[in-house]
Amino acid sequence: MSEYTKDEALAFIEAIRLSLNGRVGFKWLVEKLSALSAYVELIAVENDRLNAYLVWANAEDDFKAFREAHIDVGSEKGRS
Repeated sequence: MSEYTKDEALAFIEAIRLSLNGRVGFKWLVEKLSALSAYVELIAVENDRLNAYLVWANAEDDFKAFREAHIDVGSEKGRS
């Protein structure tokens, strides 16, 4: 989801969580939203580590080529 930055995604999740916090019947969703925020943070940290590794291994161009060949989000090519 490149449309959002990590901070925007977390702010969106937090806004929903705060709007539901304390409402009857939504405790489970508030808990799930809290867990989702933690997951987004974890994935962002892992993404930063992977990007740092690509830089360290001088493999950025290789990864870009792989991504274009296998994970082209905008077309059917990457879905097989």
